[in-house]
Order: sequence, then C-alpha cells, then structure tokens
Amino acid sequence: MNQPNSILLRVALSAAILGATCFPAPSHGQNPGDEVEIARLVAEIAAQQAKLVANQQAIDQKLAGIEENLRLARIFVSRGGNNNTKK
Repeated sequence: MNQPNSILLRVALSAAILGATCFPAPSHGQNPGDEVEIARLVAEIAAQQAKLVANQQAIDQKLAGIEENLRLARIFVSRGGNNNTKK
C-alpha cells in the first residue's frame, strides 16, 4: 500500500515538471539595435506597399481603357449590321 507521503511527493513532483515545461522562461527584451532594424524594415515595407498601390492603379486605368474600347466596338458592330457579305 502507498503511503500518503509518497502520493503527495508524486503530485508535487508532477506539478513541478508540468510547471517547468508549460511556462516559458521570461524574456530579456530586445537588443537596442533591433529597433533600428525594425524601423528600416517597416519603412521598406511601406515603400513596397506604395509601389503596389501605384501599380494597381495603373492596371485599373488600363483595364478601364480596354473596357471602353470594347464597349465602343460593340456599339459600332451593332449599328453596322453585317457588312461582310461576299460578292
């Protein structure tokens, strides 16, 4: 038969092992040079985002021009009828 002290010891040991493995060690913070690097990366990402927005706007403008040309072509085709008859 197990003694109450050995059961209590096993529970305490299990709790200590669980606590040591489940809870991470405290962090020491960031290095001072990390803030400069992070700021540089954020600025680079912001510049890339601005370039992407400008490219998307240019694509949208070109698509709008193509859509307008297609609309006009459909209008001219519908008004012209079938002029490609063979003689």
